[in-house]
Amino acid sequence: MKKGGSMCGLIGVVAEDGSVSVSEELYAGLWSLQHRGKESAGIVTYGGLQYRDRREMGTVDVVFRNNHLSELSGNAGIGHVRYSTAGASCPENVQPIEGVYRSTPFWIAHNGNLTNTRELRDECMRRGYFFRTTTDTEVIAALIYFNERYDFLDAVRSALSRIRGTYSLVLLYKDSVYGIRDSSGNRPLVYGERRGIRVIASESVACDVLGIPYVADFSAGMIRKITPGHAGALFPVSAGSVLQLPEAKKFCIFEYVYFSRPDARFDGRRVKAAQRQMGRNLWRESPVDADVVVPVLDSGKYAAEGFSRESGIPMEESLFRSHYVGRTFIEPLQERREKGMQIKFNPIAEEVSGKRVAVVDDSIVRATAAKKVTHLLRKAGAQEVHLRISSPPYRHPCYYGIDTYRIEGELIAKRHNGNIEEIRKEIGVDSLGYLSLAGLVRSILEVSGKKSQLRENNFCHACFSGEYHIRVFENGDGNE
Repeated sequence: MKKGGSMCGLIGVVAEDGSVSVSEELYAGLWSLQHRGKESAGIVTYGGLQYRDRREMGTVDVVFRNNHLSELSGNAGIGHVRYSTAGASCPENVQPIEGVYRSTPFWIAHNGNLTNTRELRDECMRRGYFFRTTTDTEVIAALIYFNERYDFLDAVRSALSRIRGTYSLVLLYKDSVYGIRDSSGNRPLVYGERRGIRVIASESVACDVLGIPYVADFSAGMIRKITPGHAGALFPVSAGSVLQLPEAKKFCIFEYVYFSRPDARFDGRRVKAAQRQMGRNLWRESPVDADVVVPVLDSGKYAAEGFSRESGIPMEESLFRSHYVGRTFIEPLQERREKGMQIKFNPIAEEVSGKRVAVVDDSIVRATAAKKVTHLLRKAGAQEVHLRISSPPYRHPCYYGIDTYRIEGELIAKRHNGNIEEIRKEIGVDSLGYLSLAGLVRSILEVSGKKSQLRENNFCHACFSGEYHIRVFENGDGNE
């Protein structure tokens, strides 16, 4: 069984008017979330007492070309975009996936990773369940299938009580959409609404693109049920419990560093503003004598702005980035990443030639990009290349929704046991500086969040610190 987790995008939409089709809203929302996954896309709608679905490999525009949206009528629906660099990359694993509860179909989509998948999968197979996918999402569907509760919500809660790991979920059961965030709040989920339409999504940008006000993040351990006739009933994930207190949250700090769009908001904070603050604190912790600050676009742009403003060193976007090349970190194959890097960046030589260049990026995982950028700048005539990273060394694999445990041996900071001088030599820069973990947390908290609930101990930073808030018994067997 191949193992893996991933970062994906979720959306659920319900329209008050039963004659309104939500397929266009789902499509536009998935488009805005496509930075979270571009391997496959799927939409399922419900209307006229039946489900309609389209799920294929490929980007959103490819999957829903040729007027497919017109076939997805219905005033309730969910959608999913998937990034998976592990497990089978095949049509069978495209989400949302179908489940059955008391002879009635439902659909489910997942962002996160379960850590006890194999145990539960084996149990369900012994009980006669036939798995059609290799995703741990289907394990949740199987647990719901075997549940004997007479209420769908109770069956879902009972199933979730069996699993370990992280999840944000959207489920479509007839004309109701359920959004669910686990008790650690590790994976993001937000809610927005305007008169007549309600949205659940991975990021606030999905609400923005639809012109729908972003209302709030889901609280950890919360279920929100939206229907054509109800504005959003709230339930705790665990039956009989209260919603999780803020202290229980362990929000993925890498969302602020890399994965989320800069215009997204979490906990009331704009990601872009947090990244700028990371750059300011990066300069304070790791100053450098340089003539120009150059961001690695697009990931390092706002940290570079903060670094430039705090240092007084002018910033130039001297590395032209082709937007026809996708985010190299989420390419499934190393070979494809390296080929992508050959065409992704092109330095503007006259802006760096003969200069001491401070390059700012958000993170170093494998160092594929860092090495290529360094080579390109030196080739363009840079006198010195100094690399500054607006997060700590990425030393530890993630088991909660990013598949870096499968590439553990490729993590440059792990291979060098966090020795910055050895990492510097391998990359080939004149100096290398990282933002400390304390500086990263402080940068986020220094940005005001309206009605903020996140505190210093509310972040999951296992990829930097090795402190896992959920014990990892095994890796998930899926590719959500």
